[in-house]
Amino acid sequence: MLSPDMQARLRQIGKNLQIARKRRKKTVQQAAEMMGTSLSSVRRMEVGDPSVKFETYLAALEVYQLDYTLRFADPEDDRIGLALEKQRLPQRVRTKKEKRLDF
Repeated sequence: MLSPDMQARLRQIGKNLQIARKRRKKTVQQAAEMMGTSLSSVRRMEVGDPSVKFETYLAALEVYQLDYTLRFADPEDDRIGLALEKQRLPQRVRTKKEKRLDF
């Protein structure tokens, strides 16, 4: 079960993709054919149905040439992870002594 916040986000993503489709003057049928999916999948995606496969959303981004906007889980946007990484940085960096092999 999705939280209300997640449901709202999915609805907004669906609405955004519907706007992108309409701006490109594509019917739902044309969009489905271009994405390689069914008409019902596109309709469900555009209303934010959580049962739509993630690959359908990715296909829509590619078809509408919006894939450059996908920064899903980009490491550079991970503020918490970056802060934790910064905390773990060593105070000093030492070079390792080279081992000499005497034969």
